[in-house]
Amino acid sequence: MTVYQIKNEAYTYDVIDFNIVELSKLLSKHSGLEPDTILTMFMSAARHNIEFSHLWPQGLNFDYFGKAKKQDYDISRLGHFLIMKMPVYELLKARLANIGEFLPVKAEGNNMILFNLLTFGQEQKDMCLTKYEDGFEDGLELLTFEQDDIQSKLLFKSKLEGAQKVYCTDEFKNIIQSNKLKGLVFDEDLLDPFV
Repeated sequence: MTVYQIKNEAYTYDVIDFNIVELSKLLSKHSGLEPDTILTMFMSAARHNIEFSHLWPQGLNFDYFGKAKKQDYDISRLGHFLIMKMPVYELLKARLANIGEFLPVKAEGNNMILFNLLTFGQEQKDMCLTKYEDGFEDGLELLTFEQDDIQSKLLFKSKLEGAQKVYCTDEFKNIIQSNKLKGLVFDEDLLDPFV
């Protein structure tokens, strides 16, 4: 089973102008929490599997970012989130419901779903290799997952990597490609930050 790092296509724009500082202020008005508390939640959300649905107001509208409206992608990464058009959400919701949460958003009035992934894959620690720079730990040089653990997970993150990347197996890749959904690429290099 092949594992892939999910990336956006090269030279593309984030779909929405997702400013977490401004969003934290907005969510604070609806929740009673301080903006700084919510900002801290966003900054540590991937690593600590923080949920936002209890804070999320209906009708949250964002502007498209740059030329994102023109690029018209079906599904994209937005930090550790995925953002998808409604037909993609309908296609994937049953498969993703038990591994994350769906946050409704609008992009200049167009309904979309922000997917917050809340699932880790179990690393095969004896096959992972830490990278060192001048005697100090500097990330990972090699990342491998336990096949038995990830075979039933459509998407997952890595605690060892820092939960900043989104991973999948052939199953998710095949769903995206067989439905001719635009916006994602699948990289077999699990640690490469570039497209």
